[in-house]
Amino acid sequence: MSLRHLSSGDDTRRAAVLRVVLIIPMLFGLVFVPINLLQDRLPLALAEVGMMIYAGVIYRLLGRGLSLRSATWAYLIPFLSVLVFALATAANVSVFVWALVIPLVSHRLLGRRDGSIVGLVFLALAAAIMLLRFGFAPTVVEWAEMSDALLCAATLFAISLAHEIEITRAEHQLRQRADLDSLTHLASRVRFRELFDQARRAAQRGEPGAPTHVSMILIDLDHFKRINDRYGHDIGDIVLEAVAMRLLHQCREADILGRVGGEELAILLFDLDHADAVQQAERLRQTVSDTPVAARDHAVAVTLSLGVASFSLAGHSFEEIFAEADARLYQAKREGRNRTQGQPVAAQARQLRLLEPSPERRD
Repeated sequence: MSLRHLSSGDDTRRAAVLRVVLIIPMLFGLVFVPINLLQDRLPLALAEVGMMIYAGVIYRLLGRGLSLRSATWAYLIPFLSVLVFALATAANVSVFVWALVIPLVSHRLLGRRDGSIVGLVFLALAAAIMLLRFGFAPTVVEWAEMSDALLCAATLFAISLAHEIEITRAEHQLRQRADLDSLTHLASRVRFRELFDQARRAAQRGEPGAPTHVSMILIDLDHFKRINDRYGHDIGDIVLEAVAMRLLHQCREADILGRVGGEELAILLFDLDHADAVQQAERLRQTVSDTPVAARDHAVAVTLSLGVASFSLAGHSFEEIFAEADARLYQAKREGRNRTQGQPVAAQARQLRLLEPSPERRD
């Protein structure tokens, strides 16, 4: 859950590839099943019919929430088994051309490591079947044909692996840019929300080790506009970055710290009592207020206002928890700033908060 372990990867892309892989056998079966029946290859025809039906079932389950990884392995193993059976019973060498697409499919579906293992194992198996089917003492022409097929397979595998590496690298870079705030290097607001939602779904499913309770600390740098006006925005950026690093160093490994507004930061603390969360907020406030930030030739004094709200994770949305923490933060600011508010606030104070300008415009 920590920002030190942000994950990347494009499940949307892999899901799209899997759907194509599921649809193609259903369509191609309409061609190959009759051909195999005409050639008196009943077992292979029945296997192909079975894969057509099975592909349709997996496609439907995928649309109903079956996890991408489960759907991929549930289909890929039977699919490759039927393909091996086709290679072992084929009337001629032309069927081996289908082996060439397996590295491409496995890389797209499974990624670099698992895709490479599946691709290499299948290519080795296909090569062994080819040699056993057509003899170990082929003619020069047959050796040339088999060599072409094997070299083509190796080339496609290498190209597919290189492409997967490049896609992974590009996705990681794009994901980092989207996940991390460029100034503070904390989670962006979008990523902060995503991590909350991931934890909430795990809690709702009752996964082993999933957190059941969450506290949110919403943090605002007091009079940040004055810092920008007095010292300039460059100094303001240095101050904001320094405060973010101080807070990060005081957080637990499992805590999630993000930038959710102009000068607003937020922390998610899982499975921590509310009183402990308030104490942690106070420690953070003192850590920042006790030592001015050194920004070039300036020593800039910074204080924080903090609002702390705690709820059960499975039963409350991000909006509910954020709104409560925000109301308490606003109360801390109304009471003079440089303080932590962990208690619920009155309805009148909430109404006043709704009338206040957005975080980016307020002082």
